[in-house]
Amino acid sequence: MWRFVQITDPHLGSQTDGLWNNRVICSMMPDVISCLRRDLAELHPDFILATGDIASQHSRDAVFAARDLMDSLGYPYYPMGGNHDFTTEESRTWFTEAFWAHLPKGDTVYSFNHKNLHFCVLDPWWRWSDGSLCPFIPDPKTGIGWAVPPHQIEWLESDLAEHRFLPTVVATHYPAVQIPKRMQREPMMNAGSLDNGDLLSEVLERHKQVKAIFSGHLHMNFIVTRNGLTHIVTGSLPEYPVEYREVHVHEDRLELFTRGLGDKSFAARSLIEGKEWTAGEPRDRSTVIPLS
Repeated sequence: MWRFVQITDPHLGSQTDGLWNNRVICSMMPDVISCLRRDLAELHPDFILATGDIASQHSRDAVFAARDLMDSLGYPYYPMGGNHDFTTEESRTWFTEAFWAHLPKGDTVYSFNHKNLHFCVLDPWWRWSDGSLCPFIPDPKTGIGWAVPPHQIEWLESDLAEHRFLPTVVATHYPAVQIPKRMQREPMMNAGSLDNGDLLSEVLERHKQVKAIFSGHLHMNFIVTRNGLTHIVTGSLPEYPVEYREVHVHEDRLELFTRGLGDKSFAARSLIEGKEWTAGEPRDRSTVIPLS
């Protein structure tokens, strides 16, 4: 058995706090990262899968500050961008410069093998109000969604065909599925899912070696399994419940657990009474995924 962990939406390099469904406390993230470093030292994961919104501010300095905090965790990690990472024409250049050592072939779309698993990482683009796709967004008011662009779907199909004999995990910042109805309530902030999430799911479901897709973006925990594909959506580190996923990889299965930080005060600071539901139900917090 070996293990990896997923963290998502850490929004590093910012001192600006805000509200989503609970309080988003970016200013506490240096301390959160220090606590997480201590916790990971007990788990000894092989690597960290960081599923987007790593940096919160739109500047080169902020991206490099976020990189330094990620490096301080002391473990290998695979980063990907999110809507906060990729907003300007320069964003991907800053990202690849900062995270070059962690990006296979220096690209934001990539795959890699680790022991008995294959991983594919995607980089969705903004969808403008006219329906076109673009990797950046000059004015947030013109962007109304996100989608995996056609050339990435083609790359994914080719990569999955090439690695068809390896159990595979896919990662993308934006979920391919919507928040399940069992979790929806009023009022609730909902950042949305991929506009072509159904298409992406269909592609992955056709390739039976694909077992799971890891995402973030929605700042809540939930797990949905459809047609043999398990969608794992994980909450944001600066927002309650301030958790991450731990994945045990066996020859025949993945065992997924949800872990809180050793210091529970971070979660308590973020929580708004009555909004504990973002932590998910028991079914959203652990699962077993067969690999055969």
